[in-house]
Amino acid sequence: MFIKIMEIVFLLAAGYAFTHKLLPWVFIKTGKKLGFKMRMTPIWAKRIRRFKTIKRGYYSFIIITTLFVLSLFLELYVNDKPLAIRYDEKIAFPALKEWGNKILFFVNMSNFDKKSDFGQIGNDSVDYRLFAERCKNPNFASNAIKDKNDEIRDLKDELGDIPVPDKYSDEDEIADYNDLKILISDIKKEIGEIRKNVEIFTSGKAWIIMPIYPYSPYEHILDLPQRPPNKPYLAHPMGTDDSGADVLAQLFYGFRISLSFALIVAFIGYSVGVIVGGIMGYFGGWIDIAIQRFIEIWGSIPFLFTIMIIASIISPGFLLLAILLVCLRSWIGITYYIRGEFYREKAKDYVQAAIAMGAGEWSVMMKHILPNSLVPLVTFAPFGIVSYIGLLVSLDYLGFGLPVGTPSWGSLLDQGMKYIKYYPHLIIIPSVAFAFTLFTVVMIGEAVREAFDPKVFSRLR
Repeated sequence: MFIKIMEIVFLLAAGYAFTHKLLPWVFIKTGKKLGFKMRMTPIWAKRIRRFKTIKRGYYSFIIITTLFVLSLFLELYVNDKPLAIRYDEKIAFPALKEWGNKILFFVNMSNFDKKSDFGQIGNDSVDYRLFAERCKNPNFASNAIKDKNDEIRDLKDELGDIPVPDKYSDEDEIADYNDLKILISDIKKEIGEIRKNVEIFTSGKAWIIMPIYPYSPYEHILDLPQRPPNKPYLAHPMGTDDSGADVLAQLFYGFRISLSFALIVAFIGYSVGVIVGGIMGYFGGWIDIAIQRFIEIWGSIPFLFTIMIIASIISPGFLLLAILLVCLRSWIGITYYIRGEFYREKAKDYVQAAIAMGAGEWSVMMKHILPNSLVPLVTFAPFGIVSYIGLLVSLDYLGFGLPVGTPSWGSLLDQGMKYIKYYPHLIIIPSVAFAFTLFTVVMIGEAVREAFDPKVFSRLR
């Protein structure tokens, strides 16, 4: 237990250093190499310093960003597949390959390891837990062979009770007799394989490195003392759901999915909203009026019912659901704020000076007006992220969100409502995680709003 705690502490420390030390340094160095001026304006530097003095928001930002960056590498420390496995001369990295398939989704790296390649009988996937047990106890052969011999003896007794098939035997009797003989033959092969493996396991040529938490949200654990769902205990600190999947693993992966979904929707939606709002505010006139009428008509579409109707016809994946939300809603709100900012800024002298110097319309909009119009965007973004997380959880809870089997907080809440009397942890745990995430993001939003308050920097000192 102490080792596990130290591993978790080291992981959190490494996540903090990677997120808030290494990534900013790489970002700045890369920008300078590409020829960008990686310097903040004085007003933005003041706002950042002001944000850091608001401890509740700054610490929330540290926590949520560190956890999110760590969640991008979940396959490496919350997984039922090993980081590395060796048998004789064969070495594989299943967890690393699985993580690579998630990040490089356009490259298909096979992470399938055949049993026969790692000292097990069969051509299906390796039983990593059995392999790990044999590595811990290299002298497993005697007990394993004894158990197999007992199985053969029982099967031979059963075979002796069945008459030897002849021309008068029916098909079922012949099939039962042949199946038993094949089963006895397979067990004898397993005994031979076990004896062959003893030397490899005892000589140290077989080893396995499992992740810190060796369970996956997609793994159905059905060998527990009672039928799932299971209450929390030492091996599974938050229990299992009704399919036997570990709740803690689902919680981690659900956090990554929820926050990634919200960030993608917010980024794309706000990007579209900034462009549309900028066009409305800069050009004005009939362009502004026409786009406003379109937004009013488009915004009257009941987006939640529309998504539910589409989800009942097809099963939307992660990207399709994000695209639907962007198209139907997420770009509309910020559009009016950016429109107002552009109307206010385009009348100022620096814009007229840029136009007089021959700057094009797109250059004036993007290089001059937009940097001075981002306060509403930065202020409302955290609250938009909260909204999109809640929306995804709601859709998953109603059964109109991500496909069945995807680890999500909404599906855990749905199960919690079904088993609330006997397994209240299924609703308490995701509710606490959901509330904690929303609380930290809201604290960030409040701190950003206060740090970007123009009244703070307009007073005479």
